[in-house]
Amino acid sequence: MNAADLPHLVIGACMNVHRALGPGLTRDAYEECLAVELRELEFDFRRHVPLEFSYHGRTIQTATRLDFVVGESLLLLVRAQKEISKLEEQELESKVKLGHFKSGLMVNFNVGTLRKGIAQITLKRRDDAA
Repeated sequence: MNAADLPHLVIGACMNVHRALGPGLTRDAYEECLAVELRELEFDFRRHVPLEFSYHGRTIQTATRLDFVVGESLLLLVRAQKEISKLEEQELESKVKLGHFKSGLMVNFNVGTLRKGIAQITLKRRDDAA
């Protein structure tokens, strides 16, 4: 599977969950059902991964847990709230950068149309050339 296709395939899995459940449930309910969906689709993923990053040559370990890391290149954060704020979009970008992921998705299941609840980021790797 191509890493560039991964976000689209994961969005499809999220749509399956949203189609089956609709809005109005808790975040953990969507997260559990999404884990079932990803397993059935045979995705390689890890859940509740601690966020670690390097700062001035030292490894920083945080209490922050990442909802899903899919294929070691995609960060997936699950939400069930009114809307995704600009601050949360910036949080997604920071976590993608710190975790050295190629892309990130924040999916808010508490919306009528799931496409309106998706924030997506793909990083351009300028620092790889340096």
